Amino acid sequence: MTEPLGILGAGALTAHLVEGLRKSGFDGDIVLSPRGKEVAADLAAAHGAIVAGSNQQVLDRARMVLICLPAAHGAKILSGLAFGAHHSVCSAMAGVRPVTLAPLVRPARACQSMMPGASNAIGAGPCLLFPAAPDWSNLLGHLGPVLLLNSQAEYDTAATFGAMSGASFVLMQTLATWFERRGIAPEVARPLVAATLAGNAAVLQNAPQDWDNIISSVATPGGVTEQLVGALADNGGLTAWENGLDAVFARMTK
Repeated sequence: MTEPLGILGAGALTAHLVEGLRKSGFDGDIVLSPRGKEVAADLAAAHGAIVAGSNQQVLDRARMVLICLPAAHGAKILSGLAFGAHHSVCSAMAGVRPVTLAPLVRPARACQSMMPGASNAIGAGPCLLFPAAPDWSNLLGHLGPVLLLNSQAEYDTAATFGAMSGASFVLMQTLATWFERRGIAPEVARPLVAATLAGNAAVLQNAPQDWDNIISSVATPGGVTEQLVGALADNGGLTAWENGLDAVFARMTK
């Protein structure tokens, strides 16, 4: 029998993770805090999760504890809990760094993770992890590929991908809507965009070539790809992504 997992916080991220864990075959108890009572009740009904009577009861029933609390209130909630040396804690709170987290969960050991959420529900989303923790690598592996970072600086930079992931849905919506406005049915436009980007992601994942070779293989000089990339560059469409990620990074590391 798989050991229990405790989750503090019961919002949208928790819902995605519980769904992904159960779909992957995770058969351990999933103990949820009462925070977000409606979500917790739904997860109990749909996936057999257990709703604890308090946050402290989550800690009392599980050695491994995943923190999915809102960053704005997480520190205050954690400060009122009694962690033990036997606990293994992983925080998914964006922008809450180890210097803040460590004293709140002491004497437990803690690591950090970041995941997109929605794609983890189908076992396809990456999870960042720092520092390396075998028990959490195994647990998060139910949700998609686990990417280990070698330093806090690397983790801080990589963690901005959470915002990138969410923004990519807005990008896909923009592209699909463009096709729909020009007469393509939604049931065609949506899979057209999704399958195109999924196929390109598969190429990136598996191709041995460097960026220049990949791009030169799909962008003929003077062709339509070159035209679109040029128009995006001229309108700041490419640098806007860089500037946006810079802003997110600054917010998460201040």
